[in-house]
Amino acid sequence: MKFHNVSPDIAEFGPGDPELAVVCNVHGDEPTGARAVRRIIESSPTFERGVKFVVANPPASIAHRRFLDADMNRVFPGDQNADDLERRLAAQLVEETAGLVTLAIHTTHATPEPIAFISEGHPRSLEVASQLPIASVVNETPVVESSFSSTGPVVSIEAGRVETPNAIGKAEMLIRAFLNNEDALSEGAPMYAPDTTYFEIYDEVEKPSGDESYELLARNFERVQADEAYARSTDGTLLADDPFVPILMSQSGYSSIFGYRGRKIGETVDDAKTAWTDSGE
Repeated sequence: MKFHNVSPDIAEFGPGDPELAVVCNVHGDEPTGARAVRRIIESSPTFERGVKFVVANPPASIAHRRFLDADMNRVFPGDQNADDLERRLAAQLVEETAGLVTLAIHTTHATPEPIAFISEGHPRSLEVASQLPIASVVNETPVVESSFSSTGPVVSIEAGRVETPNAIGKAEMLIRAFLNNEDALSEGAPMYAPDTTYFEIYDEVEKPSGDESYELLARNFERVQADEAYARSTDGTLLADDPFVPILMSQSGYSSIFGYRGRKIGETVDDAKTAWTDSGE
């Protein structure tokens, strides 16, 4: 079935033109963000700035599939004239969020704890992420191409594990924190993480083809040492050639990779700014 005239679903709240956006369901099998947004809207908050709430991929959401034609989070900035549904929707989403500071909600198979992903090319994203109650902020630019975060001041949040009540609660908390920090809601003092650590990913951790029996031994954000086992199966053990920090690693989240190799950049925004500025030179 072709969806030629489908657009993202959009609702606007607050006075004036929208200055902020909250995006969910870039992947149709991740309904957590939409459920969190519904909780917020049903609480009848008073918005003090214009906010645009966007369901990015309605057809995949209805089908409860990650995507129908192409992974939407790998085809930005998209193409309004493309045959693939997700490329058309990606182009429309970029247009709808142009110039807006944006929070995008995802979920993962890897960890119950929220993670923020940003692009090093957008300093405003780093500023927004550093103000959220999240312990880990990750620059995905070195490895992940054509993601939503590459298109502007977008912070992409993995709110927790797919379709768990805990993830919905954390997504709601993070959306409220974002809107509160940006003066769109008045809900008390801004909420910050007690400690935030900054990372970047630099490589994928591939799964050996033809073996589905691997057990993942590595734990996300716990450093794996050189020659340490990070996975094992009946065919043998996988050892790290060099030390790395596992990021978004899981047994079932991806078909061909466990997740990503990362490195710690620092514990302050200035550390991250320095590292990501230097990497671009």
